[in-house]
Amino acid sequence: MTNYTNNEYLKNFIVNTINKMVSNADTITKYRRPLVSFSNIHKEDFRYLKRNVNPLHKVPTALLTDAVNIVSFFISFSEEIVIANRICSSIVEEWAIAYAETNRLIDQISSKLVEKLHEIGVKAAWELPTYNFDKTTLTSKWSHKSIAKITGLGSFGLHQMIITDAGCAGRLGSIVINAAVMPTPKREKERCVYYIDGSCTMCIESCPVGALTVDGFNKKKCWQYILEIDKSFSYLSDKYKLKGPFDVCGKCATGPCAIM
Repeated sequence: MTNYTNNEYLKNFIVNTINKMVSNADTITKYRRPLVSFSNIHKEDFRYLKRNVNPLHKVPTALLTDAVNIVSFFISFSEEIVIANRICSSIVEEWAIAYAETNRLIDQISSKLVEKLHEIGVKAAWELPTYNFDKTTLTSKWSHKSIAKITGLGSFGLHQMIITDAGCAGRLGSIVINAAVMPTPKREKERCVYYIDGSCTMCIESCPVGALTVDGFNKKKCWQYILEIDKSFSYLSDKYKLKGPFDVCGKCATGPCAIM
């Protein structure tokens, strides 16, 4: 039996590091308190991902040969950012900034965790928060959304995004570690109102290009649209000294499930 007795410190160490870096982030974007969940590595979960997400989807041991646990975390945008993007007919600057800044913040958090964990004798590895997918098939080689589902951080909604207990408006990151941490208890909780009673299709109604329907999601139509958005926000690089890309829309993540 795995002994977790001495690993409460490790769990708190990881959670506190993430919380501290988010609260002290040097960003224009404002955040709410992040969520963090832990899971053992179950081979069957990743067999499922290879069958249903991408046959080339990586397994944790491809990132870290002696990986034992996965850590998934969600950095949620402030309510003001969500409202701004919800009420405007176009994609607002605040959302594009939040996307770029939070991707950078996830990079920083993941790098810092690898460094700090190494100092206490724990090995860790991670994947980029974005652009870790095949641009032809538009399927991810390390799906942070699927990892979040595996760790119990949230569940998929009609918009094919993860809805956590804090909502879906934000960004996900994940790392693998070679130490055992007590898994976060999984709650079989449906968070998408459409899946509960069919009464909400706001994400579909909000999609500017009709890429999202009750029957599925046209990834290519969405991808082509956000590439155009990226061009329209290119000025942010000079205005705010931000590194793109800004290929973002987020309209489907501004409904009732955005902030919970």
